[in-house]
Amino acid sequence: MKQAIEKISIQNNTKWPELFNLISNELSIVEENLISKLPAKSILLKEIISYIFSSGGKRIRPALSLLLAYATGNLHKKHIILAELTELIHTASLIHDDIIDSANLRRGRETVNNLWNDKVSVITGDFLFAQASVRLGELENTEIVKIYARVLSDLCDGETEQYSSLFNINTNWETYIRKSTAKTASLFAACCKSAALLNNQDEKIVKDANSFGNNFGISFQIVDDILDFTSNAKEIGKEVGADLKQGIITAPTLFALNSTDERAKQIKTLIENRFNNNEKDFDKTIRLIHELGACEQAKQLAIEYISKAKENLYFVRNEEIRSCLIKVADSVLERI
Repeated sequence: MKQAIEKISIQNNTKWPELFNLISNELSIVEENLISKLPAKSILLKEIISYIFSSGGKRIRPALSLLLAYATGNLHKKHIILAELTELIHTASLIHDDIIDSANLRRGRETVNNLWNDKVSVITGDFLFAQASVRLGELENTEIVKIYARVLSDLCDGETEQYSSLFNINTNWETYIRKSTAKTASLFAACCKSAALLNNQDEKIVKDANSFGNNFGISFQIVDDILDFTSNAKEIGKEVGADLKQGIITAPTLFALNSTDERAKQIKTLIENRFNNNEKDFDKTIRLIHELGACEQAKQLAIEYISKAKENLYFVRNEEIRSCLIKVADSVLERI
């Protein structure tokens, strides 16, 4: 344990992208609170929390909640709390995901479970979920409490559905979108909708803010799926092809499986046989998916969802904020 702690180099290297300039001060407050103001009494837990939040990250979810605050009125203290609790839930879910996936890398750094162990990781994730709940109470808004309670339920449901459909070549698009909504888009939708609710916006605007977050989140997940096939470990901070190797049927794989090309049958057999537990068959599956243009098809689907998200922004009257949100949406696609 001591050796693990000694491996940590705590340094906050977060540099906000230019498109977050409008909220850079608010994001810095959120970041500072995440790094130094979580009330962990255990020295070990403090070390782990510092390690986690000093590793950076896009902070896209808190950024969206802050931008939606300005888009729907004024940004006030409760929006800062909303941004913090959203990132706490996201981070806690990643820690638990890494345990489930036996992942060694996250954002290019060792995972908590790899640096320490699974038991410590579970406790850390639970602590972050608990702190998110504390902040949720501080909002004093029962509707938002219900929204985030559903998000937590969705996260568990989505993870369970994913686990139960590993190596399932009969996975369909309805299942994929439902799982992507539960595991990814629901939290995006929640932070956008809640930002509007905190500004007491009418039902139509609240609904469109929710739709923006949901469409944004589904596109974000599709792009992550593509990167699993097209990037290297240094770029995505985890092993390339990790999802497919575990039997997770993501967007590119689904496009390939639904192809009428004869090679789709080969892919089905390889996945059903779990690549015969050898790298050669796994590499062949990756190659065939690329040959069928599945990543390009997935990109088109991601573009469609981002287009829907931008259409949901009709209610934003402030041109500067609207332009910023559009740029943030477009930045999702720029990752591929």
